[in-house]
Amino acid sequence: MPINAGWGELLVGAYHRLENECEVVSYNNRSEEPGNQMEADVLGIDNDRESGEQHVYVCEVVTHLKGNLYSGSPKDEQGWWMEYSNTSAYHRSLEKLWKKFLDDHNYVRQTFPHADKYSFEFWAPVVKGAKTTGPLIKGLDRLSEEFEKETDEELELFINEKYNNHISKLRDRAKDDVSNRGIPAYRFLQILENMG
Repeated sequence: MPINAGWGELLVGAYHRLENECEVVSYNNRSEEPGNQMEADVLGIDNDRESGEQHVYVCEVVTHLKGNLYSGSPKDEQGWWMEYSNTSAYHRSLEKLWKKFLDDHNYVRQTFPHADKYSFEFWAPVVKGAKTTGPLIKGLDRLSEEFEKETDEELELFINEKYNNHISKLRDRAKDDVSNRGIPAYRFLQILENMG
């Protein structure tokens, strides 16, 4: 089992390994640059053997089942994140994700400069707010917009129902698959889905 990978990260990694056919999935990747404390939760690399193209997926994963993302107060009270609710934890969550994704962007552009495509993704099974409304969800939508403005890259949100739909693909696959593929989270789903 990958060192320090949480179950949520392992599920997202299993999704990328099986559904996106990433040959390499790595967890909690850190920069080797001195003083850079960044960490990307899940990194998936798909090398298309036919076309020779490389697609790098970078995912941040928060698996807090009560719908909160991060706790605390924002360090910068002047950022765009302050427009979403009057809740300091919402502000801190948006600020922290903003910094994490900017760091992730710099990291993969430096580490994989010749990749043909990059995908940046945020995965969370439960985010407070109705299915598509609420200040935290609206703030995440704004995060995606701001990230695209800053980097010219899309940031896709896999939250709530969209998260469930994508992980359900793994569960459906696990029902008909009893081969041990060496993917811990997927093996766990196989056991659950094939119990008599």
